[in-house]
Amino acid sequence: MPAMSELTPAPEGYPIKLVRDKTTDIIGEHGDLFYDHVSAAEHAPWLRRKLLEEVGEYLADPGTDELADVVAVVEALARVGHSMSMAELRALALNDPRGGFLTGRMMRGFHLEFDMGQR
Repeated sequence: MPAMSELTPAPEGYPIKLVRDKTTDIIGEHGDLFYDHVSAAEHAPWLRRKLLEEVGEYLADPGTDELADVVAVVEALARVGHSMSMAELRALALNDPRGGFLTGRMMRGFHLEFDMGQR
């Protein structure tokens, strides 16, 4: 599998980005589209890049479709980057002694433990 630097160049002005697994089944392999696969070592960095893209899209249009895209990338990152299932990741989040983010609780001010010494 090619490394990031070895991917087939996209036509001028077109992005190279990670797409969902069944994209070619839906839109085909025609026109100005070219597809490659990245190596296992390159997959997680591309997923992190995709996470930034999807979070940006969700922030611009906070609908459930965009949120589902974020979750799909997080699931792939859990599996590819951490060899962890979504259930294991969810259990990790739910069992955090600090709790979740459901109550809207806000902290004002600086706390060394939570701000890691940065002001």
